[in-house]
Amino acid sequence: MKVTLRPFLLFAATLMAALPGFAQSPAVTSNLTAQRVEIANGKAVLSPAEKAKPGDMVEYSGTYRNAGTGSVDKLVATIPVPAGTTFVAGSAEPAKAQASTDGTRFAPMPLMRTVRLPDGTSRQEPVPLADYRYVRWEVGTLAAHADTVVKLRVQIDAAGGAVAASKP
Repeated sequence: MKVTLRPFLLFAATLMAALPGFAQSPAVTSNLTAQRVEIANGKAVLSPAEKAKPGDMVEYSGTYRNAGTGSVDKLVATIPVPAGTTFVAGSAEPAKAQASTDGTRFAPMPLMRTVRLPDGTSRQEPVPLADYRYVRWEVGTLAAHADTVVKLRVQIDAAGGAVAASKP
């Protein structure tokens, strides 16, 4: 089974523009790219990604550019994690990112949830990486004519379930 990434990229660009905090200024533009990641001699090698198969790793890179003449404050950059993929732990750049399972509530990674145990008590446990649907960065101020880049990696899930995510 192969997954075509082009429809996701078009969807992601539209979705990012609709997310709260994204389009604070008409001067800010975004460009989302996807590249396949292969590890060769212990180093990541990126290549164009139009199609991917289960187990492949893909890096999404969002470039946000302020083409205006003034700085933009409180810029928040968000990249959706597509269904059928699993976020790769430790792959968010810059590292100080937040994640969400619903696109509304964000928290620092790793995401935690409260689980009720059979004896009535509860405990905190990590949310599975396969449940992450968005990663965002609070960029802050973006100066005039400046840009910033945020990145994350996902692994394409196997046909029968999620592929275990590995570190980049």
